Amino acid sequence: MIKLIRCPSCGEEIVLNDLYKGMEVQCKLCNCIMIYQDGKFLLLDTNEEFSIEELAQEEKGEEEELDEEFDEDYYFEEDEY
Repeated sequence: MIKLIRCPSCGEEIVLNDLYKGMEVQCKLCNCIMIYQDGKFLLLDTNEEFSIEELAQEEKGEEEELDEEFDEDYYFEEDEY
C-alpha cells in the first residue's frame, strides 16, 4: 500500500509505504512528527488530530486543473525608453 498525504504544518508531500498503529511519520521539510493511532494522525507539535482523509493528497486531475490556471501568459511588457 502506497499512500500520499500532505504535511499539515507545511504542505509537503509525504509518501507512506505502510500504515500501522503507533507508526511514526516525520516530514522531511519541516521535521514535524506525527503518530498514527486509532485511525488518525496525532501531530506531536500541537496535539492536533487529523484523519487520513484530511491529509490525503488531492487527485492528480485537480492539481493539473490548478496548474493550468497559472500557465496562462501573465507577463508584463517592458516599456522601451
